[in-house]
Amino acid sequence: MSHVLHFAVLLVGCVAAVRPLARARWVARMPRTALLLWQALGVTFELSLFGLLFSAAFAPENQGLLPGLLRLAADPANVPLGPAGPLALGVGAACVGGRIAALSLAWLAAGRHRRRHRHLLALVARSDDALPGVAILDHPAPAAYCLPGRHGSIVLSTGALHALERQHLAAVIAHERAHLRQRHDLVLLPLLAWRRLIPHSAPLDEAVAAVRLLLEMCADDACCRRLPARDLTRALTRFENAGPPLATPAGGFGAADTALRTRRARLLAPAPPGATAAGRLTVLALAAGLLSTPLSLFLLPV
Repeated sequence: MSHVLHFAVLLVGCVAAVRPLARARWVARMPRTALLLWQALGVTFELSLFGLLFSAAFAPENQGLLPGLLRLAADPANVPLGPAGPLALGVGAACVGGRIAALSLAWLAAGRHRRRHRHLLALVARSDDALPGVAILDHPAPAAYCLPGRHGSIVLSTGALHALERQHLAAVIAHERAHLRQRHDLVLLPLLAWRRLIPHSAPLDEAVAAVRLLLEMCADDACCRRLPARDLTRALTRFENAGPPLATPAGGFGAADTALRTRRARLLAPAPPGATAAGRLTVLALAAGLLSTPLSLFLLPV
């Protein structure tokens, strides 16, 4: 029963940490490190959920959960289970199967949306020799987005071309290329898969919005490592002043429709390097602690 209690406490702690982490201000100073913390929180939640369901199954022999699962897979007939063992294993297996199915469906749905949008772009978009690798969409609303995947693509609207100067366009394109190069769609995929299993969850919605913003900040930083930050900040300002942007298609990342004011403010006021380094070490230690707790519970005797 001690493992059940420990896993339950971890689950509650993970859910309770979502809102403070989503609203924390320090994440803007180190978005990549904050993303690692989000991922550690997600893995801890999943391990704790599965551990909670499996922990009652192997109590008779006082063995760890992972050794018990390995023995069950090797010789299911000779592994004694507790009174709630069959039920715990059944529910746990159903949850694992549901999670794998949700991840697969989220992956397939994202790919389907992107393929459909690429087919539409092939019909209505055009290319420009001055902007190689970029599809130009004739639309007055400002839009700049990318479609990740094996054949990643970047799309700019004519409204964006009219609103931005050449150096601003270069910054926006570098931002979108960072999304494609760093495969930010894979970072977001586990949360989108949970949304299929839990469609109406306020903590999950906050987590998705927070991670999306951090991914935009990471792409901003990647752009500013190659080009002057002022070019990107001026591009964000012009996007904000140009009116409502064209909606980013499902499965894409848009530079012009995600917290423009917040992103511009952080680029104009970078954090002191020393404070960022100290904070990064603290966050990494916290992430390591989060992950080590459920992993140790899987190995310790029940």
